[in-house]
Amino acid sequence: MTQRERLSIALDGGQPDQVPVTWELVDRCARAFTGKTGWRAQCDAHRLIGSAIFNLQGVGAHVGWERPAGYREYGRDLGEEAGWHVTESIIETPRGSLSQITHSSGIPGDPLVGKRVQSFVKTPADWEIVADWLDAADDGHFDVTVAQEAREYVGDDGLVNFWLGDSLYALANLRDSAEFVLDLMDRPDEMLELHEKMHRRTALAVECFNASAADVLVYDICWGSTSVISPALFDRFVLPEAKWVCQAIARDKRIVFFTTGKTRAVLPQIADAGPHGVQHLDVLGDCDLAEVKQTFGKRFCLMGNYSPVVLAHGSVRAAEEEARRCLRAAMAGGGFIITTSDEVPGDAKLENMQAVVKLVEREGRYC
Repeated sequence: MTQRERLSIALDGGQPDQVPVTWELVDRCARAFTGKTGWRAQCDAHRLIGSAIFNLQGVGAHVGWERPAGYREYGRDLGEEAGWHVTESIIETPRGSLSQITHSSGIPGDPLVGKRVQSFVKTPADWEIVADWLDAADDGHFDVTVAQEAREYVGDDGLVNFWLGDSLYALANLRDSAEFVLDLMDRPDEMLELHEKMHRRTALAVECFNASAADVLVYDICWGSTSVISPALFDRFVLPEAKWVCQAIARDKRIVFFTTGKTRAVLPQIADAGPHGVQHLDVLGDCDLAEVKQTFGKRFCLMGNYSPVVLAHGSVRAAEEEARRCLRAAMAGGGFIITTSDEVPGDAKLENMQAVVKLVEREGRYC
């Protein structure tokens, strides 16, 4: 059975020949293993490990908007500061400008780690500029060329996905996290209006996905975690769009919800939305893998709960034992994919990841 077949059957809740193994392997780990970045390097790293290709970043959705005169988005290089490379991103509108400062390339050996030190939205009044920016978006357009290239490059070694943050995630990226939560609590009606404006971007991205050669939409609702917002805010700002996206994707496509942190309190709503799979079931959150399997195993494919820390700091034996823990908890009956409960770090050990693949080939077989 091919990796593509294994992943597809598991996402449909079925039982392939063995439990599929993939990882949230993106550019940091790809660079460490191959010396390169980008979705092709991520594929090459998976092939080096022997794991199924999934969770690619950079394939899509590639969308854009035309805006009238007076609206502009651009960036500029501000040089070096205390060992970090500093860049500024700027949004200009007739109602005012917003800017964001980011630092990058400041950690030796792991240069892809960056940090935002100044956000676009600094005061609640700045949301008015964001609203103007979103309203000014006229004709949307998208490009599916990269998805076709990825489909051909991946072949039977996995599934090609688009990665899409939900509308709440897109808004949260404009504001300091703590202040964004306060805005949701203090001015919910205003934030819901902004959410509805941002939904146009989400809808265009879903249209792009449906028109592409990609197999799976990885829909990131990590801001729906009860580590950061209440279940009531989840129901208002996350759940309606999540349900809409599940209904909007084409029938020959699949959707996986990408979560992090604590999610157990909202898992019933997540299941009701109707995704094919849910990752990460965060090992540092509040989901017990065995309990989630027993409660929701017939409603969605479980993905995750494997600690990425073990891949970097554990021995081969520890990496194998972590895989066994996951198999014992969630393998029975199918509908389970071993993957990390967050991004694989740049210092992960290749031998640990390869050992897990080989162990699952032996001990994760259904037939």
